[in-house]
Amino acid sequence: MSGSYQVIARKWRPQTFDDVVGQDHVVRTLKNAIARNRIAHAYLFVGPRGTGKTSTARIFAKALNVTGGPKADFDVNDPIAKSIADGSCLDVIEIDGASNNGVEQVRELRDTVRYAPAQGKFKVYIIDEVHMLSTAAFNALLKTLEEPPAHAKFIFATTEVQKVLPTIISRCQRFDLKPIPTELIVQRLKKIAVAEKIKVSDAALGSIARMADGGMRDAQSIFDQMISFCGNEVGEADVLDVYGLVAGDKIAALAAALAAGDHRKIVELVDEADENGRDLYRLLVDVQANVRNALLAAIAKGGSSDALGSPMTTEQLTRLLDGLREGENGVKHGLSEKINFEVALLKAVEASRARAIDSLIKEIAMLADSLPEDGSKKND
Repeated sequence: MSGSYQVIARKWRPQTFDDVVGQDHVVRTLKNAIARNRIAHAYLFVGPRGTGKTSTARIFAKALNVTGGPKADFDVNDPIAKSIADGSCLDVIEIDGASNNGVEQVRELRDTVRYAPAQGKFKVYIIDEVHMLSTAAFNALLKTLEEPPAHAKFIFATTEVQKVLPTIISRCQRFDLKPIPTELIVQRLKKIAVAEKIKVSDAALGSIARMADGGMRDAQSIFDQMISFCGNEVGEADVLDVYGLVAGDKIAALAAALAAGDHRKIVELVDEADENGRDLYRLLVDVQANVRNALLAAIAKGGSSDALGSPMTTEQLTRLLDGLREGENGVKHGLSEKINFEVALLKAVEASRARAIDSLIKEIAMLADSLPEDGSKKND
């Protein structure tokens, strides 16, 4: 029985195009390509980890090869779709670019690509983390990509597109998968919680989604860990404790203290976070998100906003955000996380309160222009 447990990220992996969350632009284009029979021979999926690159590649492979395919709205219980899902389909070959034997596998691919597919219409080669392939493997791949047989389709996935050879990129249709918005991650986790009979508060799901930084797989792995820790009921306090996060209202209070220039309150909130063993770097990132939202509000309102509790101009908010960003390195890599964090916050406050020298010069110049010239006074 112990071997039957499957982690949430694998159990809830998208199986059809409709399951893919937050990548509507990619899904729509692939569905249209299938419907219009405009299927390219090579695709490149680019994006951060856990955003659905490999899952989308497998779904596309299913859509191409299902019985009566290619069709976008296929039946997940189709035998070929099931064999692709469990990795037993002979026509869908997955190669991990990160493993050492990239060149051997690519050479083997080059030799076998000519042979017709065994079950479906296409042979689909999915190469994950393609940027990790050695130069020799890349070169072995290039020739095949230039003149592929009609039955061969290539799908490459990478988190670091700048490391992929331009000669490979130019032969592919490129799709950029975006970090998944927090609210979509929360919706998906809610669905999973209901199906798995887990009671979890919205605040807890919000904290998990915040931690995941736009990666659905990360969110599901964190959720899995929380279920192991808490059992069938997951509360916000549990998530905050396990991951060293600070509650949303405390983040807002710290952002408000920065806006008000309340040094005492800032030090008090940092002390409290530190005593509770919170991750101060994570707190810095979360405070930046709050300040950024206030900056966007100020821009939308034409120059100032009191979203942080005190009226601030776009210039002040930009300086505050810039000051916080400059402190990132010191908090992450410095010797004393707490001292560096406090200094970063206080410096950011000072920066937000300082007047920009160029705006002062502009104001002085305007005042000077409005004054009558000395010469004209004397002539009167």
